[in-house]
Amino acid sequence: MTSQMMIFDDKTRNNNSLMLFNHNSITSLTSFMADHSFYNQIQDRIDESGETDYSPFNDLEMIYLFVHQQKDLNEKKNRKENTRREYLRDLLIFYKQLVQLSELLSLPIEEISEYKLLKNLTHRHIRKFQEWIVTAPLGKNKKPYSPATLNRKMVIIKSFLTFLYENKYIETPLHQKMKSSHVREIDRPYKDLNVNEVLEILSRCKDHPILYGIVSVLATTGIRIQELCTARVCDLSYVDGDYWLKVNGKGNKEREVLIFPNVLEAIKEFRLRRRMEFKLDRSDTSPLFTTAKGKSYHYKYLSNYVTRKINELDLNFIQMRKTPITPHFFRHAWALISSDQGVSIQQIQESLGHSDIKTTMIYLKRKMARKNNAAHAWKGSDLLKNI
Repeated sequence: MTSQMMIFDDKTRNNNSLMLFNHNSITSLTSFMADHSFYNQIQDRIDESGETDYSPFNDLEMIYLFVHQQKDLNEKKNRKENTRREYLRDLLIFYKQLVQLSELLSLPIEEISEYKLLKNLTHRHIRKFQEWIVTAPLGKNKKPYSPATLNRKMVIIKSFLTFLYENKYIETPLHQKMKSSHVREIDRPYKDLNVNEVLEILSRCKDHPILYGIVSVLATTGIRIQELCTARVCDLSYVDGDYWLKVNGKGNKEREVLIFPNVLEAIKEFRLRRRMEFKLDRSDTSPLFTTAKGKSYHYKYLSNYVTRKINELDLNFIQMRKTPITPHFFRHAWALISSDQGVSIQQIQESLGHSDIKTTMIYLKRKMARKNNAAHAWKGSDLLKNI
C-alpha cells in the first residue's frame, strides 16, 4: 500500500525533509491539509489492504488522518471545518516546534527521513517539550501562553498521541505520561459584565450600525461569535408572534435563540448598511451577517474586530479591566442577566447550548458566591450599628 497524500513534492521528501519543514508556512500547510477530499481516498487504500495498517504513512499524513477522522455516520456530528483547521494549525505548530527544538530535545533529525519524527519520540522528549512550552514567550505580548491556551494545546496533542498509539503508528504510549494542564479557577479571566455595563456599551455603539447590530445580538441571545458568523438568512423564522434564529453550536448541536423586535431592527439596519434587503426566506442560504463584500465573516477576524472596537470606547469600567472585553463576555453577561431575572440554571444551560451544567456554573460562580456570602447575615447586626 502506498500513501495517496503528497503533502510535499518529491524534492522535499528526502532525508533532509525535516530541516526543510522549517521553511514551510504553517498557514499554507493548514489551508492545503484542510481539504477533506483526501480522507476517503486514504481510507479506501487502507481498506484494500485488508487490515488497518498505518505504517506506509508519514507524520503529516497521520496528522491529516487524525484531524479528518469520521466517528459518526451523521456528518453534522463530526468535526466542523473551523475545528479541523484549528486542530491542524495547533498540531503543525507542535510539529514545527519539535523540529526547531531538536537540539534541546536531543532528536537526531538529520537521521530521520520522510517525516518519521514522531516514531522516534520518547517520554523524555515529551517531558522536555512540556517543560519548555510552559515558559516559552509564545503568547500575547511575547509572554508565555495563558493557562487556557496551554490547556487547549495539550489536550489536542495528547489526543493526537493517543490516536497514534492506538493505531500502532508509534510503539510507546507517549500520552500516558503527559502532565495535565488544567485551568484553575484563579487562572480564569474575569468575564462578568452587568446589565448597566452592557447598556453603556450598546449606547456608545448606537451610531455604528455594523457594530451595534453584532453586539445587540450577542448581548441578547448569548450566542457564540462562531454561531453568529455561520447564521444564515434561512435560519431566521417567525413562529407564534416571535422571531427565532437557529444556530449551530459546538458538537454541531442546533438550538434556537429568541430575537426581540428591537434587536431585529438592529439586524435590519446592519443589512441596510451592507446594501442588502431583509426578508424571511427559507430558501436563502446566504449569511445573515456579511462583510462589506457580502461574504460571511471568519469568526476570528470578527472577534478581533469587535474586541478592538469595544475596548476603544472611552468607558471607565473598560479602561480599568485587566483583560480586554471580547465577544464571549456578552455570553457571560447573558447568563448573569438571565439569572437576575429569575431564570433557573438548567434553563440557562439549555439556552446557551452547554452540554455540561458545570460549564454554566463557571459563568455564574462569582455571582452565586456573592449572593451566598455569609456576610449578608451581618446586615442589621448590633456590631454594624455601633461601628
